[in-house]
Amino acid sequence: MIESYLVDRMFNNEPFLDELATPENKVSSQWQKLAMYYDRLGPEKLGQYHEEVSRQLRENGVTYNIYGDPDGMNRPWMLDPVPMIFSGQDWAIIEKGLIQRAELLNLILSDIYGNRTLIKDGFIPFELVYNHKGFLRQVDKIKLDGEQQLIQYAADLARGPDGKMWVLHDRTDAPSGAGYTFENRAAMTRVFPDLIRENEVRKISTYYQTLKNTLVNLSSRNKENPRIVLLSPGPTNETYFEHAYLSSFMGFTLALGEDLTVSDGYVWLKTIKGLEKVDVIIRRVDDVFCDPLEFRSNSHLGVVGLMEAVRQKKVIVINPLGCRILENPGLMAFLPRLSRHLLGEELILPSVATWWCGQDKEKKYVLDHLENLIIRKIYRSADNKSVHGGSLSKEELNQLRAEIDRSPYLYVGQELVNFSTTPSWINQKMEARNAVFRSYIVADSESSTYSVMPGGLSRSSPQRGAFIVSNQQGGISKDTWVLGKREESKAAQATEAGLRPELKSVLPSRTGEHLFWIGRYMERCVYTVRLMRMVLMTYNEVDEDIHIKENPVVSTLLRTLTQLTGTQPGFKDKKVLRHPEEELVSLVLDSGRVGSLAYSLNAFLSNGYAVRDRLSLDTWRILDSISEELSRMKKMGSDLTQIYDGLDSMVIKLMAFYGLNIDNMTREPTWHLLNVGRFIESAINNCKVLGSMLGKRFGSEIDKSLMEDTLRCSESLVTYRYRYRSVMEMKGVLSLLILHEENPRSVIYQIMRIEKHLSSMPAQEQEVEEFLSPARKKLLEAVTKIRLCDIELLATADEKKGNYIYLKTFLEEITVLLEDTSDLIYQKYFSHTSSRYHMIQTTLLPEI
Repeated sequence: MIESYLVDRMFNNEPFLDELATPENKVSSQWQKLAMYYDRLGPEKLGQYHEEVSRQLRENGVTYNIYGDPDGMNRPWMLDPVPMIFSGQDWAIIEKGLIQRAELLNLILSDIYGNRTLIKDGFIPFELVYNHKGFLRQVDKIKLDGEQQLIQYAADLARGPDGKMWVLHDRTDAPSGAGYTFENRAAMTRVFPDLIRENEVRKISTYYQTLKNTLVNLSSRNKENPRIVLLSPGPTNETYFEHAYLSSFMGFTLALGEDLTVSDGYVWLKTIKGLEKVDVIIRRVDDVFCDPLEFRSNSHLGVVGLMEAVRQKKVIVINPLGCRILENPGLMAFLPRLSRHLLGEELILPSVATWWCGQDKEKKYVLDHLENLIIRKIYRSADNKSVHGGSLSKEELNQLRAEIDRSPYLYVGQELVNFSTTPSWINQKMEARNAVFRSYIVADSESSTYSVMPGGLSRSSPQRGAFIVSNQQGGISKDTWVLGKREESKAAQATEAGLRPELKSVLPSRTGEHLFWIGRYMERCVYTVRLMRMVLMTYNEVDEDIHIKENPVVSTLLRTLTQLTGTQPGFKDKKVLRHPEEELVSLVLDSGRVGSLAYSLNAFLSNGYAVRDRLSLDTWRILDSISEELSRMKKMGSDLTQIYDGLDSMVIKLMAFYGLNIDNMTREPTWHLLNVGRFIESAINNCKVLGSMLGKRFGSEIDKSLMEDTLRCSESLVTYRYRYRSVMEMKGVLSLLILHEENPRSVIYQIMRIEKHLSSMPAQEQEVEEFLSPARKKLLEAVTKIRLCDIELLATADEKKGNYIYLKTFLEEITVLLEDTSDLIYQKYFSHTSSRYHMIQTTLLPEI
């Protein structure tokens, strides 16, 4: 396998330098152990290992969102089973260069928002800074305590034809990928444990511990137990998985902008208990979206007033707002001179050759060599894409020249580097692909220097000779291995030993709301699946042709399905009732139809995705299997027999989620809110099914069949037979499904569970615990109504029309009480800060 790789490289890989091969086309020393391993393994076995790596990532829920792609949401993360390799000697140079670069950028950042002597003395052109959208005047003269202002930094590097590593991009605003790096390593460790041990691959966990220690040390108040939140743009962001993963892994609270509010200069987290003060914010939101009051007014991702809290030093934001100025590619042209001036050193890791067009000589060079350069604007955004001059038509080149002439200070030209290739597993064989490596650097507050992750996130191109290797455009990730052990310093060991205790976990109101709806949608799905199975089973077994003659049992089941899903008029339309096939398929598979099974399942999954930091790994595996089952069902088309089989599988997976909910979740507010939602939905659906299925008397045999179907839908048929051991009768069915407090499928049992979970929720500020809350009063009223009801009266039908009027009225009253309870729970836990806190001083806030 390696021999064929070398032969292929010799004929097809020029002019690229290769990570595996020497100039003599031999295997390089750091790759020799791996090359022998892959040769022993063979293509077939390596392909199997690749499938295993993919399975590990898929089961762990590792996903990536691709903007503008209808299939891009929650796309499985792609990982090459062949890693990127650095020898210990090679890495020592890279590490030293990255630390130097981080220190240099930190000094530049401090000066740009400080005295700006570098601009005054001509080391940085003022047009390069003041015309960059990343220069935020609002943060001028604001600095963190200590010398280190740049806390997190990432650099994209590639090896050039000369064998040296070149920096392609500096990422300083909200660098992403560290979470994916950890998951890559975890998957590779599970599949290739021996290979990692034999090559003495360095661990990357020290990076995360250093980051955590630095964030704790940065908090100027409450140093022992600072409240740290990770601010995310939300579930639609391309790297939301990473935000959820890191917050869970590091013990931080995941928050969206709507979860935070500013009062009295402090930032507060909206929780189900009230407001909790925030000390440190790790932001994954771009700086200009962080405060609509001072930056982009149309932003819904940030926190109104955040900038004022930063000014007053009542919250720390990491990375500091304004760091995007360092991502200016025009700065790269001036870094060598700045390094000599500020550090007294030559730049160890050179940047890719860059010409800023704000200088006449450099502008002329760019215009003269436009076809051979990469042209970038100095400010990176979704609208400002890099352009390869050689790919443009003559007319487009002339247009680009005119734009550069008009605003030269906004453009840079960069050399098109033929960066190196590395072995990649493509089409079941080893092929050379161009690769870029992203390294992660974090400030170490203990030693006042920077720490580099011994590894990182590499990406290779899926096509030969392609240089665009971003994840958004199809790049495949690779784990990055630094070979050879390195002794940890005593200082690092001491830091790890002296970890501070964490604050007790809090539950943001938004997270609680998602958990509440997970519970509701789960029960909605379960009831829909069970009833749909009953409908299909009865429809297939009935003797009469419903197209010609209406069957009371089938008709009642179909109308109940419409009632349960809320898809009016549905089967209440006689024409649809006579020809139900199309409507049945729609109720199962139409994701765009509110109330359909597919719609409810997607809502269940999307709420789960929004709180993935609160759910266990096994729970994610079940959610993934539910998603896969839904995809399989959609491929079945209109075949009702196959749909029935899919429903059988779906109900098992939903019950597995329910089982894990009971077995694994700690009895905290997360568990209570999920189950409050579950039991509210279950009780409401129970009332709907009972009222629709048993609301009319037809005749003894039909009534018996409907009662059996009702019990079967509630998984209570066996219980009924063991309890009553007699023929079906209305009073016994109603008693079991409404009144029996020991039956988990009865309405009263479900209402009592709601009350129990609510009573276990933490009390809110200034709440008088000795009085029942409005929601619990509604539940008490419902329980009392049920206990006082006359079962004989409920089981009595009207003599003229045969309708169970008292039963229907009773069930409607219970449903209204449950819906009122749901509204009161929402008002109490999910919108409790609507009127109590303001931007001005108020005595309602607790003392700090």
